[in-house]
Amino acid sequence: MGMYNMYNMYYKSLVVLCLLFSNIAYANNWKLEKESEGIQVFTRSTSGSELKSFKGVVKIPARLTSIAALIDDTNVYTRLFLNAKSAKELKKVSNIASYKYVVTALPWPAQSRDSIIYSVLKQDKKSKTIQITMKGVPNYIPLKAGLVRIKKMTGRWLLIPEKGSVKVVYEMNVDPGGNLPKWLVNSMSVDLPFYTLKNLRSLVKQAKYQKAKRPFIID
Repeated sequence: MGMYNMYNMYYKSLVVLCLLFSNIAYANNWKLEKESEGIQVFTRSTSGSELKSFKGVVKIPARLTSIAALIDDTNVYTRLFLNAKSAKELKKVSNIASYKYVVTALPWPAQSRDSIIYSVLKQDKKSKTIQITMKGVPNYIPLKAGLVRIKKMTGRWLLIPEKGSVKVVYEMNVDPGGNLPKWLVNSMSVDLPFYTLKNLRSLVKQAKYQKAKRPFIID
C-alpha cells in the first residue's frame, strides 16, 4: 500500500471518528434547567430547529404496571399533562399499541393545538425496563376547525425499576407549529415535564393504578 493511500485511509478514519464523537456528544448534551421536589428537567437544542427538546426525570415508589397503566389511561390526561384540555383513545391496536387524541390549550391569543399520538410499549424481559415510544401521526384524522394540528412530535417514556421504585424518564421533541414566540415554547419545555411528572407521582397513588394488572408486563 502506498504512502498516499495510507494517509488517505487515516484521514477518512479520523473524520469518521470525529463525526461519531460529535454525534455522541450531541446525543447527551442535556442542560439541567430545573431541579425541585425531587424532579429534574433538562433541555437541549434540536438540530435544524430553534425549539428545545425536553427530558424530565423523577423516581416514584410504585410498580411498573401501575405507572404504565396510568400513562395508557386517556381519561386522566387532563389531570396528568399540563394544559391538556381534552383527550380520548381513537383506536386500541393491541395491548401494547394505540392511537390517542389530545387537545392542548395555550395562553391567549394563541390557538389551541391538537395531536394524534401513536404509542407502543415494549419491555426488556431481562432488565424489566419499559419503553413507551410516541410519534405524532397528524394525518390520521381530518383537521378540526379552530385548532392547529401538531405535525412534528416524537418522544418516549422510560420506566426503569430501581429497588422498589421506578425511575421515570419523560422525553419529548415537539414543534407546536403555527406562529408562536420561541420564548413561550421553550418555557413550556420546562413547565410541561415538571408538572406532568409531579402529577404522575400523585395520581399513581390511586387505587385503580395501584391494583392494576397487565399480564404482558413483568413487575
